Amino acid sequence: MKKSLYLLAALSLLGTNVFAKEIVAEPVVVTPISGEVTEENVNEETQIMTMVEVPEDKWSFNGRMYLETENFDNSSKIVRGTDKMNAMGSGDDALFWGTGISASKDKLTLDLNVERRYIGGAYSFKDGTNDRTRVDWKVRYQLLENQGFHVKYRNEKGDSFRRERFELGTDWNYFNNMFAGWFVVGHDIDRGTKYSLEEDILNPGDLFISKKNNRTKGNYWEGDFGPSFKVTEKLSINPTLYTTGEFYDDYEMVETQLRIMTPYQVNDKLTVMPRIRITLDKTFDSKDNGDYTRNWESSIGDRMRYELMANYVFTEQLSTFVGVAYEAAKRDFKNSDKFGGKDGKESCNMWWGYVGLNYKFN
Repeated sequence: MKKSLYLLAALSLLGTNVFAKEIVAEPVVVTPISGEVTEENVNEETQIMTMVEVPEDKWSFNGRMYLETENFDNSSKIVRGTDKMNAMGSGDDALFWGTGISASKDKLTLDLNVERRYIGGAYSFKDGTNDRTRVDWKVRYQLLENQGFHVKYRNEKGDSFRRERFELGTDWNYFNNMFAGWFVVGHDIDRGTKYSLEEDILNPGDLFISKKNNRTKGNYWEGDFGPSFKVTEKLSINPTLYTTGEFYDDYEMVETQLRIMTPYQVNDKLTVMPRIRITLDKTFDSKDNGDYTRNWESSIGDRMRYELMANYVFTEQLSTFVGVAYEAAKRDFKNSDKFGGKDGKESCNMWWGYVGLNYKFN
């Protein structure tokens, strides 16, 4: 029974929000002067990397700590310039350090997670102007025998940025693992500073950098679901369909992925989980003169992610989850006459790493 619970715990890390917002992309409040609308490459998938809570009549407590990195190929030419594409640099590289605690009793789980996000350096804790602190409060209730529901509130702050997020979600497992998954919907309110290049009214032809307070909002959905098949006593296969959509004031994004994971239980303590994620279709539209216009897209085969993850149980109280991944991606840029740069495909590859510890206090 313990072995199955530990395996379930490991698999749960990959479900609700492990790469569940891939966020996949968050709206950018600070727009580069060049007019390039970028996408914040972060992923929230790891935020729920915690042990599965086993219902008990008394309160049980679990703690966690984790470190996550995203390191892009900084020479990737995905920044639009004047009649050319410029290298992205290290501005999207990131390091995330987080800690959290959850408390469960019977059907109720309360969860608090705090994460410091260092943006602009994959291997540095050095503070920067884009760094943020993210705090998540989450309440989950097992309303049905095979399905739970949750509400979550997020408060994320940086030097010139604040996000409030309100989320509703559900997770389920029906027909003996033949239909399992999760789905969330939510609303974001962003406040920040927006910089733009404007012409001086009193001196036509003279340009200056304008700094204004900016408030944007948007809605999103995200989900991952599919069956799980037991191939042998130790090997399983878990194909899922992942979908996400983000609809904000300044951009819209929709993506569909096929994900295939093959968990293998090496022994009582170690489970390895290789997974491949194949983007079937992804579109990113930016607002131009009030209308959403295609900025770039990725078709099937343009974005592949290869992951190797593992869960190791040291004791009944202490376990670890580690992972490494390589993402080979291409973006097919459109409408250079509106957004600058050049049309055509450009690569944007990335390495991802994660190590976390989970501890059950009682």
